[in-house]
Amino acid sequence: MATTDLLIIRNEHGDIVGAQLEGATVNGILSYIAPADPQHTLHRVSDVPEEICTLADPVEFHRAITAHVESEHAKVTRTSAEELQAAMSRVFADQADK
Repeated sequence: MATTDLLIIRNEHGDIVGAQLEGATVNGILSYIAPADPQHTLHRVSDVPEEICTLADPVEFHRAITAHVESEHAKVTRTSAEELQAAMSRVFADQADK
């Protein structure tokens, strides 16, 4: 089964209010979502089944990703925009050294 990694944002109630494929690019530029509200938190969800990530209907996607995140099989870790930025900086530094 093919899988991918997502970044999700949860609100103060734990509800998912945003999601993005990790490592997504916009016009060739690496980008990632970040919480706008201080009470919202950023999480990495590893090994999300591809069939969830390819759902086009937003309601179906929200239902499926919520069920996955709440399942015993989910690999969810809290992260931060600063942590993602630091990781990207290391990747770019490694590429510049080559």
